Parts: sequence; C-alpha cells; structure tokens
Amino acid sequence: MPGRPTRAAWMLCAAAAVHDARGAEPSGPPAAPAAGPAAFELDTIVVTARRRAEVLSDVPMAVTVADGEELESRGAETIAALGAITPNLTVYPARAFNGTVTAFIRGIGQSDPIWSVEPGVGVYLDDVYLARPQGALLELIDVDRVEVLRGPQGTLYGKNTLGGAIKYVSREPEAEFSGSASATIGRYGRRDGRLVVNLPAGDRLRTRVALASFERDGYGRNIVTGTHVSARDAVVARATALWRPADDVEVRLAWDRTLDQSGAQGFRRRTVNPFDPARTPPDPGRHDVRSNAPDLQDLEAGGASATVDWSPGAAWTLRAISAYRSGESLGYVDFDTLPLNISTLRRRFEDRQASQEFQLHWNAGGTHAVAGLYLFDADSGGVGTNSSRSPSVSVTRSTIETRSAALYGHLTRALGDAWELDLGLRYTVERKATDVFNQAYADAGLAVPLGAPSADYAAARWFRSPSPRVGLAWRPMAATTLYAHASRGFKGGSFNIVPNPRAPGTVHAVDDETVTAVELGAKTAWWDGRAQLDLALFHNTYRDIQLSVFVNHDTDGDGVDDSLLRDFRNAGDGTTRGAELEWRVFAGRLRWTGHVGYLDAAYDRYEDASGDLRPSRGFANAPRWTAGSGVLVDVPLRRGGRLAWRVDGRYQSRSWPTPDLNDALAQDGYAVWSAGVAWTSPRERWQLALRGDNLADASYRTTGFAFPTLGILTDHYGPPRTVSLTVSYAF
Repeated sequence: MPGRPTRAAWMLCAAAAVHDARGAEPSGPPAAPAAGPAAFELDTIVVTARRRAEVLSDVPMAVTVADGEELESRGAETIAALGAITPNLTVYPARAFNGTVTAFIRGIGQSDPIWSVEPGVGVYLDDVYLARPQGALLELIDVDRVEVLRGPQGTLYGKNTLGGAIKYVSREPEAEFSGSASATIGRYGRRDGRLVVNLPAGDRLRTRVALASFERDGYGRNIVTGTHVSARDAVVARATALWRPADDVEVRLAWDRTLDQSGAQGFRRRTVNPFDPARTPPDPGRHDVRSNAPDLQDLEAGGASATVDWSPGAAWTLRAISAYRSGESLGYVDFDTLPLNISTLRRRFEDRQASQEFQLHWNAGGTHAVAGLYLFDADSGGVGTNSSRSPSVSVTRSTIETRSAALYGHLTRALGDAWELDLGLRYTVERKATDVFNQAYADAGLAVPLGAPSADYAAARWFRSPSPRVGLAWRPMAATTLYAHASRGFKGGSFNIVPNPRAPGTVHAVDDETVTAVELGAKTAWWDGRAQLDLALFHNTYRDIQLSVFVNHDTDGDGVDDSLLRDFRNAGDGTTRGAELEWRVFAGRLRWTGHVGYLDAAYDRYEDASGDLRPSRGFANAPRWTAGSGVLVDVPLRRGGRLAWRVDGRYQSRSWPTPDLNDALAQDGYAVWSAGVAWTSPRERWQLALRGDNLADASYRTTGFAFPTLGILTDHYGPPRTVSLTVSYAF
C-alpha cells in the first residue's frame, strides 16, 4: 500500500500550517488533547439523559458517562471501548461486518445484524437515532462525552431502547480559533492520524471540523494468499456549525461521513472440516485463515442534521431536530475459512432514514416538563447470496419499509425540598411493509432457477405500543439521592424474511418485544464530594422475545410431522435481574474509577419443535459478572509539564456470544489489562503518549459460527497485545 502511511503525517503537518498562518499563539492555554490535568471535579459531570442538562449525581437512573479526555487517555477508538467502563454492557464489532455494532445491556440486545431485525440498544449521535447497527460502531472522534443509559428508555427515546441507549455527544464549536492534531504508530503497522480545527466566523457563527484516518496491516494472514487478515482502512469526517441568528435562537448543523474499506475479519477454524478432502488441520493462529473469498468488507455511511432551539421566554424552549442518514455495506463471509465451496455468504445492505422531532420544554418553579412529537421514515433492505457445497446458490432479497410516529410527554416535579416525582408516557404507532423474494439457482450467475421461489410475498402490518414511566426520588441530604422507578420499553416488530412455502405458518409478522423494568438505586457522595458511589438494583420482565427456532412440519401430508424447518417468531419470555455498583474517586492527583455488575438472565419460556426448551437455553452476551477499574495518576514535573500514568483492567465471566448456546463457542471468564503513560508539555501544546493494550495477550473470543451440519466451527477473537505511540499538538 504505497503512500498510505503519509496520511497521519499529513494531518500533523496540516495542523502546523494552519497554526503558522494564524501567526501568534492564541492567549491562554488550550485544552489538553489527551490525559487531562488533575482539574477533574466529580460534582460537575453534566449529562442529558433526561433530554436536559443535569448534574450526573442528581439524575435518578443508572447512567455511566465518560468524557473525551478519559476516553482518549484510555486509548479508546470506538464505542466498543465502553464495555470496559460500564457494568452489564457487552459491546463489540459484529461478526464478519466492519463498522457494525453488537450491543447488549443487561442481557438485552441483538445478535444478528440482519436488516429485518432491529437492535435492542439504541445508539444516538448528537440526539439523532441510528436505526441500523451498520455504521453504528462510532469512532471516538472529537467527542465531548458518551453516556450509557441502562434500562428501558422508551418514554424519552422511543423504540429499540428496551435494553438501554448509548449517546454520543460531540464537542461544540468554540468562540476562539483552536485545534489539535495527532499521529499514532504502533504494532501491526498501525498508522492513525487525527485533525480537529475550530474556526469561528464572527460573533454569531462558529464551525468545527474533525478528520481521522485509521490504518493497520492486520492481526493475521491468509495462509493461502499471503495477504493480511483483519487489516484496517477507514476514514471519518465530521463537521459542525453553531449559528446564533438572534439572541433567543440557536441553530446547530452537523454532517458526518465514514468510509471503511477494511479487510475481512479473521476467524480461527478450530476443527478439521469433514467435507475437506485434504483434511486441512485447524488454523494455527487466532486471526489466520485459508479463505478463497474476496477480501471485501466495504461500508459507507453518514448523514446530516439540523437542530434549532428557540427560547421565546425564560421558562420556554422549542427544539426541532431534523435529520437524514443513509448507508451501504458489502461483504463476504467464508464460514469454513478454506479455499473450498463449503459455505460462503455474500451480503449487501442498504438503508436510509429521515427523522423529525419537535420538543417543547418548560422549566419553572421546581417543575420541568417536555412534550414531543417524533416522526420517522426509513427503508432498509439487503441481498444475501449463500453457496454451500454445490454449484447452486440461494438468494434472499427483501426490503423493510418503516413509517412511525410517536407522541410523548415527561414531567419532573419537586415535591418539597427533598422529593421529586418523575412521570412520562410515550405512544408509538408504526407501519411496516415488507417485500420478500427467496430463490435457489443452479449457477453462480443466477441464470437458472431451481424450481419455484421459496418465498415470494409482500405484506404490511400496523404496530402500536405505549411506553410509560413513573419514578420517585428522595434526597435526604445534599450528597445522597435514593430513587425507584418503573418503566416499559419495546423493540419493534418485523417479519420473517426466510419463510418456507412448505410451511405456510412461517409467513407471518413478528410482534414487538417488550420489557417491563423496576429499578431501585442510590447515588451518594463522600469525603466532601471527592468520591461518588452509585448502586442500582433492577428486575426486567422480558416478553415476546424474537428468536430463530425450529418448527415441526408435515412434508407428505399424512398428518404426522416428519421434518424440521427454521422459523423466526416470538418464541420466548424471560427475566433478567441484577445489581450494579460504580465508583469515582478523586484525591489530589489520583483518579480512580471502577464498576462491578451482576446479571441473572433466564428464559421463562422458549419454544421450538421440541417443545419448551427453557432448561437448556440461556441468554446470549449476558455474562453473570462484569467488572472494570482504572487508575490515573497525574504527576507534575520539576521543570514543567507533567506525566500521567494509568492502568486499566476489565473482567468478564463465562458467556455465550450466540443464542444457540453452543458450548464450543462459550468463552470462559477472562481479564484484559492495559497501561499507558503520557507526557504533556508545560504549556500543554505537545503530548507524547505510550500505550499498551491487552498486555498479557489474553486470548478471548467475542463471537463465532457453529454449523455442525457443514462441519463449521470458527471463532472471532479480540485484538492481541498491541503497543502504540501517539504524538499530539494543540494550537
């Protein structure tokens, strides 16, 4: 890849050129680009979990927040890093598809990123909902903070937040010219570059641009072709403008684009495939393959939004959020990882969405109320071409159209000096329509059909769902908040896009999933506010869980079921319950954060062709224990500047990445440790940071594939030990 390593250097040089063009340095030291100084104050962490700015310790719900400096000092690259700082959160890149997120909160989420199934954890980019997991593995570029809201958020955030929500909040344009640039080199040929420029254009208009490039040679190799496996090649651009046409009006414009042309992820084959004449032994490394499929995993996604705030009076604010997003992705999955035609899948996804939200806020006399209207219009679809052990191929082609509208209201009212009442209700009406065509062909060119289509139908259905919330908070003293609340969330219904004509019952709609949650919690401060301890206990009643299961079928019409067919239906109910503990301690130059999460998730009902399989089935991505801790020590140097040392660790107990609970894919408990040191110059212009991740080179699988009938058992592992060096310059 000649010439490509110059991207990071170009960004650094561009930053210096912009600074030189300005002449003298701006007055006052700019913010540090990474591990920040010991000016962190626990009692000023601000979040917008309830659609308004509040101090974190006053929000009566389970929220984890990490600011941009914290994430940068941890070496975080995408929102997948949030799993190290959040209890009962499992988040990682989806198997086989770049830029696609798999996220579970308290055992609730989505395993397969197929276009007909919606996520259970909502991802928001500056208050804009990302409807599909493709393109939702957001790069942490110029981020102000990320908030993880645990538990159903249906009242204020709508459908598909029954597990919770992840809110990405970008940094706002500032009044002074400023910026930063950084370049990173590291193991496996890592070459990253970032550039952020803040450009005010008068008193009324401010703009901000962030660019980033990510490159890596790969963690493994294709043993047959010699090419890199799990290589990275992505470019991200984001731009924001803040315009104040009048004193009571603010307009925020945002645009972003991601182009990811990274290579296919490596899957380690763990068995000898019985359909392999050469009896090729298992792959030697965690990221090595012997695939003959094209090394193609392309993703292009992005969008634009406009947020208008008008404050006609001291107590009133009217907000309008208009947004449009689109994305395309194309990739191959060679399940057998061999240069054979045992099982290969080619998938192409396309999606577009337009949303419009109106909010009316009122805040006076200890009462805050918000009323809203949310409109959503989206189309998503895809084509999957599967080839298995023969020249013939099967093609799944379908689209899902979604038209949705929701009205909601939320009221928070102070009851005296110590009590607060929290009430909310949202009502969603949604229409979904699908067009499905599944056909087998005798040739790869799709010229010779094999019989009649296995599915060829169109259908539409209306879905309606309320999302209420009621809560009560008590503040017996200034440093303590006790709360209890009950809420309901839902994940949108859909259709089975892989029905079988031999079983007419498989052609059907799938109802909404619902979660009714009860949460008790406490938020406390100690040692004059230098330490905070948060505790949450929760109980979720999970109903109409959407599952892919087997059903009985009578093939010859004699009244006796003699075969099994796969169906996608509301086949389960379950209960998840647990506890979460988080702490934040700040003592002089030391910052200590950590968490422990406990989760007990079990099915109350799980039905397929064998009846109720509840005793032998369990939740995917629901480890019983999660824990993490990080220590940052900021040390001033005698001759100026400072050193910031940090150590981070996380632990996850035994879990299964896929709903079939195949023990061969189960991941036993493991721990990952990382550490870093950063030097910052006296005027906080320059920073040099050395970081090592997964220092013990822990081998842990995040997901995998197990298809016994095709002799397929493959694992996808997390990154190996890596070391990186970053130089940053702030201007």
